[in-house]
Formats: sequence, C-alpha cells, structure tokens
Amino acid sequence: MVRRFFLLFSILMMMSSVAHSQNLNPDKSAPSPASSVSAPSESLPDQNGPVISKIIFKGLKRTKESFMEDSFKSYIGKRYNSKTKNNLESDLQAMNLFSSMEFSSSFAEGGSLELTVSVKEKIAFIPLPFAMYSSSTGFMLGGFVMDMNAGGQKDMFVTGLMWSLNNTMLLGLYTHAPRIGAPGFRVFGTTGKQNSIIRNSDGKELLKIENFNASLGTAILFKLNRYNNLDCGLSYNGFFPYDTDIHPDAYRRNKFGANSSWKISDQNWNGVFLSETSFGLGAAANIDTNALLSQSLLASVKIQQPLFSKLRLNILSGAGIVFNGLITDNLQKGSGAVTILDDKFSSPKIAGASSGLEFAFLQTAKIGTFSIFGNYEFVFAQEFDDSLLFCQGFNTGMKVYLKGLAFPALSMGLAYNATKNKFYFSGSFGVSF
Repeated sequence: MVRRFFLLFSILMMMSSVAHSQNLNPDKSAPSPASSVSAPSESLPDQNGPVISKIIFKGLKRTKESFMEDSFKSYIGKRYNSKTKNNLESDLQAMNLFSSMEFSSSFAEGGSLELTVSVKEKIAFIPLPFAMYSSSTGFMLGGFVMDMNAGGQKDMFVTGLMWSLNNTMLLGLYTHAPRIGAPGFRVFGTTGKQNSIIRNSDGKELLKIENFNASLGTAILFKLNRYNNLDCGLSYNGFFPYDTDIHPDAYRRNKFGANSSWKISDQNWNGVFLSETSFGLGAAANIDTNALLSQSLLASVKIQQPLFSKLRLNILSGAGIVFNGLITDNLQKGSGAVTILDDKFSSPKIAGASSGLEFAFLQTAKIGTFSIFGNYEFVFAQEFDDSLLFCQGFNTGMKVYLKGLAFPALSMGLAYNATKNKFYFSGSFGVSF
C-alpha cells in the first residue's frame, strides 16, 4: 500500500524526534558536581536569580557555535533560576546532538551571569544498515547514509534503500532545521515498486495491487516559539498499477496536494527521561488527474509524565479521517496511536489511544540505556464493510539506545489484540518505531 511506504518514510523524518523524546542518557543518571552545581551558589532559586548576559558553548566540534548562540539567544536577559536551567537543559537534550553536558557560571560586571555549557557531541553522521521484522508484513532490509547534524546546524540528511519481498524503495530527504525567527524547509523524494496489500481486522487479504509509485514533496517549517511549530507543504504522488481492472480505485493517477500541520509541545528533562507533552493537528487536500478531490484531518496527543526518576507514564492518542478518498488513501494504525492491528489494515476513520509505563532498567556509561515498556491500547475504526470496529489489547517491549549515537539502535515489541485474539510481533535494528 502506498500509505505503508509513506508511514516508513515518516518514521525516518521523525527519527531524531523519536530518539530524543525517549532518549535516556547514562551520563545524567549520576550528575557530576559540575553539572549539578550550575550557578554561583549550590542551589538555584525557584524565582528571580541573576540575569543571563552571555552563554558560552565549549566542546563543539561539528556543531557551529553561531548556530548554538542563535538557537539559545532567547535565554539572554532571562533570570537564571531552577526553572530557566531546566528549560535550557531540556532544550539542549531535545536537540539530540550531545551525549553529555556540564554547566558552570561566573558573575560579570554589573552582577549579570555568564553561563558556560561544556558538551560532548554524539555521532550524527553514519552509514546505517537496518532490519525490520513484523509478523504481519515480514522482513524489510536496507541501509541509509544519515546525518542528523548536516552543516553543523542540526540539518537532517537521509538517503537510502528499503527492500522486502513486496516492496523496493529509494528515498532521499533533506531538512533544514527552523529556528525562532528563521524558517526552515524540508524536501523529499521516493520511488519504488511494491505490492499494496490490504487486509481487514481479521488479517484476511482483501486486495493486492502491484504498482510502481513515486513521490516528491517540500515544506516550509516555522518554529514560532519554544512551544509552537508550524509546517506548510506541497506534494506530488504518482500511483501506477500494473493491472487497472483489479479494483475501481486501482487506476493510474497523478495526485497533487497541499498540507499543513501545527504542534504545540513542551519537553522536560529529569536526568533520565526527556518527557514530552504535546498536541498536534494536521490537514491535507489532494486532487488527482481524474479531478477527484480528497481531504484528511489528523490529531494527536502525547503526555509523558515521570513518576520516579527512571519510571514514567506514557499516554498517546490519535485520530484521523479521510473524506472522499480512495482505498489507497486510507489511514493505518499509526494514525490511531496503536499497535494491536495488522500492519496492512487501513481505514478512512480511526481513533485510538494507549496508556502505560516505561522503565529504564539499565544504564551503562559504555553501552547506553535499556528501557522496557507496557501499554494498554484500544481503537475504534471503520471496517471495509462500513461496520464499526472496536479492539483492545496490550503492547509490551524493549528499546536500546547506544551511548554517543543520535539514532535509535534497537527495538522490539509484542502486541496482543484481545478482541481478535491475535498477536503481532515487531522488531527493528537501526530504525526504531
């Protein structure tokens, strides 16, 4: 299915986001005196505090000093207290560029504060092989050349190949990271040959469309402030089935679209987890060469709340609807924030949620961090016979993040759909999902 490849590609575009939103830093589990004492006094006030007049970054290698100064210029003039320090540290962790950081400070003339941040950069450029397995889709192999800090300013460059028995895809992506007051951009392209397989919630194959497809897209990215991000983009998708008689929706089409998304989020670093609270909305409109006009709306909510230093609550929810779309325009289970459905199931209407706990059970300075999680999930969707589907179940698994790398290293999970009495296993190396 075309949307399956777009889902895989969106995983790549969000890899840095996924990595830092669940990034666990072994260096921070036991802060050194330099990192825990970040101001002239050993404890910071909850309010007021000296005014920050300058922030100096040390230890930068690939990352440009001018980029860091521009990214954190909003902190100049703020009072340095416990809240400001936590926000600053959270923003640094969210960049997913540094494996460790230490704070020190001194008073300047007039009583203002000069803050020094000493960092150690992660490996951000690497040829990365990957393997993924899902019990409902089988193996997928491939490799990427990836750079999460291209140009020394957190730009993202990805190019590579994905291959499985049913899919072959080439892709390329470049993202210029936005900053407050300076918009960024994203351009991407994919091309490939695939068998678009569509199944119902029982796992029964309903349709298989062999096709060649290609896509191009671009977007302008805005970082409105520390909390708000806005994207506006244009896209092209070509879908060319080999057998156009297999289904009324399986016709050759060139589709042109416009899309926009808005996300408000706050991230908080507690020394172990970088937790996120966010709400997002997305909308798209597409028209094809048969003058078919379709629209889609998406919404998502994420709440991550530490209960203890190594244990946090994760709540995810998502919903989506497609108006006047073809069967190949349907939404997959990721739009409903669940894992308990078949990877090849799709629906024009879906809403779901998951809630559970994540625990960092092992942190080592040489290897990295090992995390286990467990979630309860439920989902509503429209079946292919237009009936209402409701499923519930659980998902449990483990993730590994290697120290010093800006990429997810390993993940595996087992989902059980109690309503359908079906298990789904998935695992990945090199790409985490």
